[in-house]
Amino acid sequence: MTEISSGSTPPSAQVPLFSRLWRFVTEPQLAVRVFFVLSALLVIAITATSATLLYNSANTLRDEAEANAVRLAELLADSYAEMGEISLANVARTLDATLDTQMTAQARIASQMVAAAEAAGYEPARVNEMLDAITNDTVIDEFWITDEVGFSYLTNVRGDDGERVPFRFDPDPAVQPQASKFFVLLAAQPEDDGFIVQPAVVREIDNEIVKYVGVGGADKSRIVQVGNLFNFGDQEILSNLAASERGDVSDVIEGILGQQMTGQAELVRRFVAAAEDAGWSRAEIDEKLLHVVGTTVIGEIRVADASGSVLYSSLPDSETPDSAGTMPYADEFVAMLDGTELLHEHASGPRPSDGLVYKYVGAADHERQRVVQVGILIESSFGNLLYSVYQRESDVLVRSQNIDTIWVVNQDRDLAAAAPRLTLQSGDEESNTVERFASSAGTMVQTAMDDGRVTSRASLSLFSPDTRGILVAAPIINTGGIAIGALAIEVGLDEIAGTVISEAINTTVIAFLLLVLTGGGALWGSRRLTSPIEAIAEAAKQVESGTQPEAREMDEVLRRGDEIGRLARVFSDMTVQVFNREEQLETLVSERTRELQASNRNLRLAYEAMEQDLEMAKVVQAALVQQGNTNIGNLSGHARMTPAQMVGGDLIEMHVPEAGKLFVALGDVSGKGVAAALFMAASSAAIRAASADPIGVDVIAADINNRLCAENPMGLFVTCLLAIFDLEKGTVDYTCAGHDPALLIKPDGARTALPTTGDMAMGILEDFDYSSHREQLAPGDTFFVYTDGLTDAINRKGKLFGREGLDRALDGAGNRSPEEMVDHIWSSIEEFSEGTAPTDDKTCLVLRRSE
Repeated sequence: MTEISSGSTPPSAQVPLFSRLWRFVTEPQLAVRVFFVLSALLVIAITATSATLLYNSANTLRDEAEANAVRLAELLADSYAEMGEISLANVARTLDATLDTQMTAQARIASQMVAAAEAAGYEPARVNEMLDAITNDTVIDEFWITDEVGFSYLTNVRGDDGERVPFRFDPDPAVQPQASKFFVLLAAQPEDDGFIVQPAVVREIDNEIVKYVGVGGADKSRIVQVGNLFNFGDQEILSNLAASERGDVSDVIEGILGQQMTGQAELVRRFVAAAEDAGWSRAEIDEKLLHVVGTTVIGEIRVADASGSVLYSSLPDSETPDSAGTMPYADEFVAMLDGTELLHEHASGPRPSDGLVYKYVGAADHERQRVVQVGILIESSFGNLLYSVYQRESDVLVRSQNIDTIWVVNQDRDLAAAAPRLTLQSGDEESNTVERFASSAGTMVQTAMDDGRVTSRASLSLFSPDTRGILVAAPIINTGGIAIGALAIEVGLDEIAGTVISEAINTTVIAFLLLVLTGGGALWGSRRLTSPIEAIAEAAKQVESGTQPEAREMDEVLRRGDEIGRLARVFSDMTVQVFNREEQLETLVSERTRELQASNRNLRLAYEAMEQDLEMAKVVQAALVQQGNTNIGNLSGHARMTPAQMVGGDLIEMHVPEAGKLFVALGDVSGKGVAAALFMAASSAAIRAASADPIGVDVIAADINNRLCAENPMGLFVTCLLAIFDLEKGTVDYTCAGHDPALLIKPDGARTALPTTGDMAMGILEDFDYSSHREQLAPGDTFFVYTDGLTDAINRKGKLFGREGLDRALDGAGNRSPEEMVDHIWSSIEEFSEGTAPTDDKTCLVLRRSE
């Protein structure tokens, strides 16, 4: 046995330190793997312990949050149940918010009315009479309209002496605790559209409960203030209801809304009359109405004549949902002009044009025979005034950020309110909220109503925020114990999830520190255990690289008596055998290499000879195929053949067999490559020999066929179109031997496929009788014949160029020369093919009779 060679310098000492460190990282040794195993076990133990603690903590936090959400849902259910029952206290609570938007609209219209009246030259006394009439006919109780310095020279309020009360707004709250808040409106510009809403308060001078709303002037700096006493107008809605009596609060709100809207309609009626007296145009009046609608809760304003045709409208024709010339429920409102009715209220309901729930009121002007109609979209998208209260309360709850989403359903389990809505969030939040009710909350709400108890579901997903949160559904039960609906709330758990994630991060940091400390000890111990094996592995790497290991590196291991020592000695013997076999292999490889080099030279020479032969064949074939421009008598033309390979199988033959005649042939040999090219040459020779005498083209075709059948060892055939042109008469006799018919193209571009003779391809059946057909060419006509290489071109998607593509390429052919026609066809095919290699030779011939 040959011993391992000795040396003075260990190879490991010759390797740079950086390379050794890099190899240690990228090629982990046994010690490293042991270290990784121990570290993994430690990570698993720490992670399992931490995960258990985090899981228990997360469940505790989630359960606590779920319990709080359940209590909140129960409280909200009680609150919504109270909203659905009428009492003096409950209506008073919701009435203030209901009047905010309605009184703002009244003040805005009053501002426009005063501006129009003064533009018409009305004296203050006349304007005051208008205010008196409005307060007498509607629920509006007070008007306070000032000049530029805050003096209310226009008002309907009178003192005990019967005279109108003079009043000046003061900015000092100490002087006027209530009225001072409206003084800032004097500084507002007419285009600012600012307003001030004051909650119902007890007035100092008479202890009446009054609600005031004010806006700036429409034409100049002024205060326009509207006041409403909380006796709810002359009808005193609540005076007939005992405080303990219960009912649907929606009926009360409906009545309040109707009364407020009648005040708006009466104000619009008087504004339009004053605007007409001021000489304002229809466009100016429409603009003012549009401004009112754009800055208030009012959705539509129309003024119609006795026929129901709209005279003025806040809705431009392009935006009017109904017919531009009519108003909704026109018959019902116009009927007021036939009697003495001044104001009319239509119950809330779906609008005929689009189904949106609207409430309409009207005011009749018997003197001018017209009707004013005001329409307001019920705020809730579900068309019930009580639901509007539900919706407003839901909006407030969502804005508080304690609840992410809230849904309220009625006794029929139809959605009555949902928040957040589009008006509160960016994007289409309302539709998303409704869709999410159907997909997630709807089932729980039904369960809560069926069982008469609260149901809940909680998910604390740390990695899926879309499914994280608490969903609680609770029935809404009235004081009689009847379930009148249900609500569902969604509460986010993002804050709790953030706490759990933060704890997880802290635990990971601690685990990492422990891993570093214990991993260091594991690495030191594993290095001590695996160093002999590493020595053997290092020697094996040297053998792999073709170098015999140094004896000094293996001496200590070879002397060991354990299993590692025996492994080292076996490795030493194996090393000797490896290097001996390597020398033998090098000898064999050298011999085989020389043989392969000789074979490659021979193949290269053969390939070069074949290339030369093909190049010569290509030159010969180019000489055989008659290409380029042709001018014979009154015929001008162009022929072109582009082979798919080095040589092709298509042929073109043209010659003058006698004066005044032109013989042409265009053919396509079956097959590709050299075989097809050889048969093409034979076919060309047969065609030239048979067509030397200008006998009938059918006889020539039969002669060519017999010649090819007699000398066709490869069993090939050729499709061909043969034609003889009479230059003087302008006729052409042709035979289609298995070939597509030619196209006749008129000067205006009209194309006709000439009748085919239906004959067999040549070279298949000897003594076949061919037929011919004659066609007349008029001056300017073009005779076009081609091979299927044009139509069989394909693109990268495998789609054929086809006859349709050829027809498109021939569009406008009458305006191109023959050569330009061919150039256009070739470029069209190249553009369609997108670089795809052709599958067949492309050949065509164009002949045109001069005009």
